[in-house]
Amino acid sequence: MEFITAEELSKTKKEYLLVDIRGERRSIPQRIEGSIIVDVYDDIHFGRLEIAKEKLSALPKDRTIVLICNSGSTTQPASAILELMGYKTKILENGMIGWNAAKI
Repeated sequence: MEFITAEELSKTKKEYLLVDIRGERRSIPQRIEGSIIVDVYDDIHFGRLEIAKEKLSALPKDRTIVLICNSGSTTQPASAILELMGYKTKILENGMIGWNAAKI
């Protein structure tokens, strides 16, 4: 499991597929430009991992995926699921809290 800082991501974000796992309701107020939404936040929190796996399996495998949530904690199980499925992932360190703190 790899992490990427907000500063690093701001310089290289075009290299990655940015996936916000929080869903429309949670991510609309603050989202990183260019990110897509795959809502698995509640699925992970409530242990519906097969549902999360099914949703995440629609992502392409030809790019490294940077996972985004509010603080970075929910992206860790999402990353583990994706890596078990053969994806390469990174986690935005401290999530949107870190992104906003970096004032990017």
